[in-house]
Amino acid sequence: MLRNLADKHSLCYAALGLEKLNLGRACFRAMLKQCAGVCCGNESEEAHRIRLFTSLEGLRVNCWPYPGAIGLIERDATDCQIHVIRNWCYLGSVSNAADAVKLDVVAGGFDADSYKILCQPILSGDAEIILL
Repeated sequence: MLRNLADKHSLCYAALGLEKLNLGRACFRAMLKQCAGVCCGNESEEAHRIRLFTSLEGLRVNCWPYPGAIGLIERDATDCQIHVIRNWCYLGSVSNAADAVKLDVVAGGFDADSYKILCQPILSGDAEIILL
């Protein structure tokens, strides 16, 4: 991902620690005009740092807004499902709140796809949520 950001924003692989830089020489990407030149003084370190942090901002994960697990309620005409979420991790689904508490366990790991799906409904306030 860091290489992709570097390519997209003309960041220097050497300044990012992705490649070694020969002392006194520009990096190979600077010679190809793919790096803005922080490695050879054509760009200030501050300008490079600002571009780096700006590009990384799009990858930032929002902090979990609740003290523990929540139940994200999904209803239709005949059924109600409670999806248990903690720290942006999906823990499972049940049909009643009593069983939802049992799913409040440590998640196996963070899943970026689940985060992207859950972020909008949870942060917007549009979803029906219960604290577990």
